[in-house]
Amino acid sequence: MIPQIIDVEASGLHFDSYPIEIAILSGGEIKSWLIAPEPSWTYWDRRAEQLHGLSRKKLLAEGLPVHVVAEQLSGAVDPENRVVYSDAAPWDLGWIATLYQATHVSFDFHVASLQELLTGRELTWFEAKYREIETAGTYRRHRAADDVKALRDAYHHATRHR
Repeated sequence: MIPQIIDVEASGLHFDSYPIEIAILSGGEIKSWLIAPEPSWTYWDRRAEQLHGLSRKKLLAEGLPVHVVAEQLSGAVDPENRVVYSDAAPWDLGWIATLYQATHVSFDFHVASLQELLTGRELTWFEAKYREIETAGTYRRHRAADDVKALRDAYHHATRHR
């Protein structure tokens, strides 16, 4: 069974960075949101923009307000299992916390490392498959929904013999 997987894209890797896109795989369905930056969220890294391809202008025009994203994200997490997994849990947790801190929505789920779910051999298979997926160009790197798909596929590959 594939766990709930989450990925967050951000305005950069600086301590003032903030989430700009979030995607989650839950119940076999992937949901994703572009996030309109809060007025106080001003940090912007052009190198990060080159990676994810999302401009601040696009986010302001097409992104959803933070409270809407937080409410919908909380609603997307399985009510019976409030744990989501990330391949970069400390980073993603920080950006998710930034999102919820800008709202009155309760941050009511836990973010854990996807790698924790894998044995040593499975982790080797996972990493190899993930690198293969990244270089194959099947999914667009550094876009949240596609990164979730790549993580899902690599996880499935690594654990298929359980």
